Formats: sequence, structure tokens, C-alpha cells
Amino acid sequence: MDDAKKIITPWEAFIIWFDTVPLSLRKFLAHTFRICTTEDTAQMAIKPGESLERFRNWAGTTDFPLRIAARMFYIRSVFDMVICHHHELFEQNNTFSGASFQDNILPISSRQWDEILKSWTGLRKRELTDTYIHSWASWMIKMQMEPAQT
Repeated sequence: MDDAKKIITPWEAFIIWFDTVPLSLRKFLAHTFRICTTEDTAQMAIKPGESLERFRNWAGTTDFPLRIAARMFYIRSVFDMVICHHHELFEQNNTFSGASFQDNILPISSRQWDEILKSWTGLRKRELTDTYIHSWASWMIKMQMEPAQT
């Protein structure tokens, strides 16, 4: 048996990380991602469970290498903002503390935020660094461009 650590892609690393986040936090992150990225205000009113299902389907869909890499940068930037600045984003007097948003989201404890911040920071220092994502994207593009071996 090989003792070498299996190298995983940034995309795989994110999906593994996301799927291990507690359900209430996954719903929260997916719903907040939707609110931060949609131009259709009607989408803001959907339930967090539906946001989670849609986000997970979108994030987990295979695609062209460049599109997957771009998706990872997009997800990473929004999640950075939400996770690293959750205190500022969800204070009493701001856009995200409106009744419709709060009605759709279960409160997340300070301890849960500390744990998610710690795990997110670890992922960002490993498989979601700029260098890691860029190297992976370059490799994927190169593999796509090479003629199929017969």
C-alpha cells in the first residue's frame, strides 16, 4: 500500500469540506451565497434547504476545466467574505438582518462560527490557495488540449 497522501483537486477539496460542514451551516452558507450573487430578488425568498440543494448541484457539477476553476475562485471569494466577516455582516442593523432573511435561517452559535472559520482557514491554506488552484487549472487545461492517446 502506498503511504503517499492522495492529491485532491481544489474542487474535490471544497466539496469534501462543504459536505462535512453541519447542515445548518451549509444551509446558511448556500443561502447567503445566493443572496450575495443573485440578481433575481425573488431568489432571496426561497427556503435555505432549496438554496442548499441548488448550490450543491451547481458547485458539484462537472464542467470544462476553466469553468470549474473560475467557479472555485467565485465560491472562495464569497465564502471568504461571509465566513471571515460574519460578525460584521450579521449585526442587528444591516441588510442581512432583515426579517425575511432571519426567518429563513437558524441562528448559528459563536462556537460553530469559530469551528467553521478554523476549518475554512485550513482549507484556504492548502487546496484553495491561488497557487494550488492556478496549478490545477493549468494542468486541467493542458490535459484537455492534448490529443487523445490511442
